[in-house]
Amino acid sequence: MKQLLITKKRKTLKRFLIPLIISIGVSFLYFSWLSKDTIPEEYLKPIKIVSTTESKILKGIGTIQPTQRELVSAPSDGTIKLLNIREGQIIKRGDILAELNNYDLEQKIHTAQLELLNISSQVSIDKSNLAIRLSQVQSELANSVMQLKQQKLELNANEALAEKGIISSIRFKQSRMQFEQNELEVEAKKAELALFKDAYEQQLIAYANKIKLAQNQLGYLNKKQSKLILTAQFDGVISQNSSKLGQVVKQGQSLFELIETNNLLAKVQVPQYSSDQLERGQAAEIITPSGRIQAKVDYIDTVIRNGSINVFLTLNSVTPNWLRSDQAIEANIYTAQQQATYNIQKPHDFNDFKHWNIFEVNANNQAVLTRISYHEVDSSQLSFEEKLSGNYVLLIPDKYTKEHTIDFNLGSSHD
Repeated sequence: MKQLLITKKRKTLKRFLIPLIISIGVSFLYFSWLSKDTIPEEYLKPIKIVSTTESKILKGIGTIQPTQRELVSAPSDGTIKLLNIREGQIIKRGDILAELNNYDLEQKIHTAQLELLNISSQVSIDKSNLAIRLSQVQSELANSVMQLKQQKLELNANEALAEKGIISSIRFKQSRMQFEQNELEVEAKKAELALFKDAYEQQLIAYANKIKLAQNQLGYLNKKQSKLILTAQFDGVISQNSSKLGQVVKQGQSLFELIETNNLLAKVQVPQYSSDQLERGQAAEIITPSGRIQAKVDYIDTVIRNGSINVFLTLNSVTPNWLRSDQAIEANIYTAQQQATYNIQKPHDFNDFKHWNIFEVNANNQAVLTRISYHEVDSSQLSFEEKLSGNYVLLIPDKYTKEHTIDFNLGSSHD
């Protein structure tokens, strides 16, 4: 009897516990479902959209290029006797980079110096002889003029004596004929002196030209020798060096390459379909790991290469000392086209959820799910480019997004 009572008691307890367990389980599932699908009140507060309009940005990649590049070659045959450079070395305008030695040129200079000395000496002697001859001709003319004056006096005296009958008329005529003959001789000597002076001046010019020719030849050789000293024509850097000290080189042989560092520009590739958005003078920004540099569009190369065109940007300010030629860069070019950007406040728990959805709030106090893609602007704002009809949105974690439409006043959702 006792065993029967125990068995009945167990059956009664079992009948009571099973419904209780089922009831607890159903309640747990219901409240779990309810808590999972109910959107927390904090996500049902509309967020105002703030719009900004900016120039549309074209993005590109490229490299920094020098505005001046010089490939230095040997000015003549010779041997490198001085070399003050290495690759990557920074140079200043006027620095002596290298010097060549040309023995054949040195010999020509020595010969030209001797020739100039000989010509100068010979010209001095010839000019002295000409001066002596000129003095002689002038002296002879002066003597002839003096004699003519004396004969003139004698002629006048004989004329007076002939009139008085003291001397015969024949003698007077002889005297006059002698005077006239001497007068002709004086005129001839004057003409001779004039011709000699002209010849003298021409000869002096010829001597001067002869000396000048020798001087020019020597000057040309000296100038050619001075070019054997290779100096930097601008501030820059040695990009390549293929020369060695003591190396024998031929005229025109490449020695090293210089690139200017004070005036650099950016060569940027952008998609070819964006060429109609580009204009000379547009603002741009060069982006490097070391910093950003303001620039502007200087030239647009519209030739298509591998689907891209080249745009050249010049810097608005002095070139930073950390910017290097051939350095890889990114660039933003601000076009004339305007583009609207929409910003919303970032929730305080934004980083607690991996995915968020944007709901557009309409005039019926309903929020409709959108497929808008956003990106973070900074620590407090999100941004997107799609235009919405309203001025408010809801930002809800993907965890609570079960439906496409939400009546956010009641916190309920429906299709």
